[in-house]
Amino acid sequence: MPHGEAPVILPAPGVDRGRLVRSLELLCALAEETAGVVDADEVWRILQTRAAEVLDADAVALYAPTLPQPRAWKAGASEDERAALIALAEEDGDRVRPVRTPDGTGLLVPLRHRGETLGALVAAWHHGEADDETRRLAVMMGTQAAAVLANLRTFAQLTEAAFRRERFFSAMSHDLRTPITAIVGYSELLADGIVGDLNGQQLEMIERISQVAGHLSQLVNDILDLAKLDAGRMEFHREEVRLGELVDQALVTVEPQARSKQLELRMEIDPHRDELLRVDPPRVRQILVNLLSNAVKFTERGEVAVVAGSGDGRTWLEVRDTGPGLPAGSEEAVFEEFLQIAAGTKSKREPGSGLGLAISRRLARAMGGDLMARNEAAGGAAFTLVLPAHAG
Repeated sequence: MPHGEAPVILPAPGVDRGRLVRSLELLCALAEETAGVVDADEVWRILQTRAAEVLDADAVALYAPTLPQPRAWKAGASEDERAALIALAEEDGDRVRPVRTPDGTGLLVPLRHRGETLGALVAAWHHGEADDETRRLAVMMGTQAAAVLANLRTFAQLTEAAFRRERFFSAMSHDLRTPITAIVGYSELLADGIVGDLNGQQLEMIERISQVAGHLSQLVNDILDLAKLDAGRMEFHREEVRLGELVDQALVTVEPQARSKQLELRMEIDPHRDELLRVDPPRVRQILVNLLSNAVKFTERGEVAVVAGSGDGRTWLEVRDTGPGLPAGSEEAVFEEFLQIAAGTKSKREPGSGLGLAISRRLARAMGGDLMARNEAAGGAAFTLVLPAHAG
């Protein structure tokens, strides 16, 4: 054979080449049809349909604990044969072997994946029996079916783990909110002098207690939001709202924080282009407050600005600051969960959970938008929130 030429693989003597090609095409179709399918009933239907076609069987049964109750498939199979096939599929076995069925002969193929038996496939023929080529195809079919079932089981396990985590976080959040609310409430009562006037040092300590309780409350809310997003249970209620109104509400929230650092808060929205959006207002405000709070936190002097624009049926809001900016190459890393990256050349991390930006991006994408970060050429960081098409 000339160097560089691929070898030509020919079927064994006596093998029906047309049948072999057709069977391989069906196996490829099986791989395409099951890719990304996580519904157990749909996986079941595809596997049994393709198994019957690949093996040219009169009846097929599958057994796997990860799927719904096993069933026999194929028109013409009697009730006795269905029951017998299911019983055969449930038998323990680690090798391909011929079996007898009420209506003819069959072949049992263990479904093995990475050394683990996940179940079995039984194909039956009313006339004749499986030849060597059919046995080889049955083994290939069993290998592919086992991989599909393993993926389905993994998805089910991940779904269950996400559900358990959400339930745990929900319970934990509820249990934590009660004492946090009590801490905040008693702190406010003390600051109001309900048990007598406090001196300056005592008032300062009360204020610090309130601040720490506020951070803890935000952490609880962030964790609960993260659990809902992971489980796909975050609900969005869209309504029409003016862009400027959302920005105003977010700016009011961070104004005390900016004033304490003598930073200017600035909004650039053309009154004649104040877009009417159809979004979930509380979630958009949550994203804006996260972005503005971060900008104020990492900016020591100068300003924080919110700039708006639109085009191609989309609206964008950009929060810019005059802080040290993002470390080079960290434009995507800042959106990772529980990760805090020091601004500029700072080695010190600011207080926080590292969840605000991660949750903000996931909320934006769940609403059909996006959130991106970059460094400004003149210095500082810029976070761009892209919102879906505005209401017509």
